[in-house]
Amino acid sequence: MSQNQINSWASRATDKRDAKLATQIGWAYFNRNEFSSAGIWFNQALEWNSQSGDAAYGLALSKFREGDLSSAEAIANYRAGSYPKLKTLQGDIYSRRGTEAYESRNYAQSLEYFTNASKSRSLSRNERIIVAWDLYYLKQYEASAQAFEKLYRASADDISAQGLYASLSKLRAYDKLDTLANQLGGPLKKVYLTYDARRYYEAHLYNASADAGGTRIYPILQNINSPSVAGGVRFHSKSGSEGEGQLQSVAIPIQGQIYPANKFILSAYASYLYLTSGSLPEGAQFGKVPETFQRYSNPTNTRENLFEFAVRLEYQDWLSWYITLGTTPLGGPLASWPVGNAGLIWRDNKGYIQGELYSKSIKESITSYVGSEDPYTGDTWGRVTETGVNLSVFRGLPGDNTIFLKGGIGSVNGTNVEDNIHVYGTIALAHVWRPQGYEYVTLGVSGSAEGFENNQNHFTYGNGGYFSPEYLIQGLVQAQFLTEEGKNWIAAGSVAAGVQNNEQAASPFFPLDDDGRSFGSQNSTTPIGLIQVQGAYLIDPNWMIGASFSFAVTADYNEGSANLWLRYFFEQRRGLFRTDLLGFDNY
Repeated sequence: MSQNQINSWASRATDKRDAKLATQIGWAYFNRNEFSSAGIWFNQALEWNSQSGDAAYGLALSKFREGDLSSAEAIANYRAGSYPKLKTLQGDIYSRRGTEAYESRNYAQSLEYFTNASKSRSLSRNERIIVAWDLYYLKQYEASAQAFEKLYRASADDISAQGLYASLSKLRAYDKLDTLANQLGGPLKKVYLTYDARRYYEAHLYNASADAGGTRIYPILQNINSPSVAGGVRFHSKSGSEGEGQLQSVAIPIQGQIYPANKFILSAYASYLYLTSGSLPEGAQFGKVPETFQRYSNPTNTRENLFEFAVRLEYQDWLSWYITLGTTPLGGPLASWPVGNAGLIWRDNKGYIQGELYSKSIKESITSYVGSEDPYTGDTWGRVTETGVNLSVFRGLPGDNTIFLKGGIGSVNGTNVEDNIHVYGTIALAHVWRPQGYEYVTLGVSGSAEGFENNQNHFTYGNGGYFSPEYLIQGLVQAQFLTEEGKNWIAAGSVAAGVQNNEQAASPFFPLDDDGRSFGSQNSTTPIGLIQVQGAYLIDPNWMIGASFSFAVTADYNEGSANLWLRYFFEQRRGLFRTDLLGFDNY
């Protein structure tokens, strides 16, 4: 309509105070998108006829198009009962407010507006999608899954597929997701094909995630399965009587790692080892101590040119397994002995259950680790290993809490050493925070208890030279942290403090041939503490440097260690994960 014709109508409407013609002028301006002028004439029509529903609707709609939602809402609320189109406009106003609230991430307010809109008119598909995402972000995952499923059944598009996948994943309803993906197909099927990789990633099974196509979703996983070689140096020191329980060691380990098939990890390890406990003082209760004083033939307790070897094969999935085969150090006074472990780990997104069979060296003294020679007779004894079974359970609890349980039993044996039985158990509770830049920060308490059938914490012939109390009870308060994964550096650590009580039973000088002499019992209650820090840095995409430090004050001794290692990746890495902190810890 031309402006001249509108002017003609305006003259006639004014002369006759014609509300109907004024309303027509308002719509003419509205159709020209001149909403301000339209509003003026709709308002004029209402002055001449306050009962005109069409003029009220036009005025409210003009205010709505201008963005004056408050005025439009006031008119609609006042007139909605007498003019149906205003009822629909009410829904449009609520919808506009709901969309604005959603864009501002005020999901609760957005959901309320759209609920009101649905009382005025039916919601469009786009509006129902926003409502479904409101429910998702408000953690009402069951309701959001139902909403997205209805949307997807009505029209299978990418947006509803992503929402349905996200909601069912939060509910961990993977069986239902599997059923719907196969039943309904379309974009949901494509999203579903990557769900294994997502679940693996969320459970920190990064190698499995990469093998399941996770690099398409998480580019940071690129080349996480790169073959690598590593070498380093390790220093360790343990307090104790010189020549007996005291132990200093230097290790120079090397390790190679490959991924021979999907989800498999194969690695081999070798290490040079130097051990010393210093020189025995005269009169030490070591070896076959005679009843009358005699000088030693060789008072120094040092072992050089020792070597350790191990190979490990691991399969990583929801049901993982691993097996490690190795030996006690070669080159000691006693022949080496097989050691290793084999275990099963069942995982889900809330934790894991792990069962393990193991045989390990007792590395508390030269006697227990590789064996000693009697300074009086030259006889050899020691090289103690523990062979046993344990079970561990770690679960997430409501309210960002966790529980850890572990228990086990082992048979402790050596050469010319009395056999022993070791039982142990631990329970730990912690609360988890996830501040920005960290995977977790925890604070919790733990309690543990262990005991041995007999006391082998001596160095006369037939004793194993390892801490073996009749009972040991500990209570700790502990904090732990892990920085964000996928960056070019990563760090983890823990600090703990507490108290312990232990009873060391009386035991004969020579358990295998008692001559009547014996060591007395001991009981003590002492404070304990530990600190441990690990870190790694990706120098460039192929080179990583790692380091760790630990120190512990325990029941019978103090010990500390420092490690430094360098790893070369044959394919370029984009970031580091918690598994890169392990260094040589699996051996």
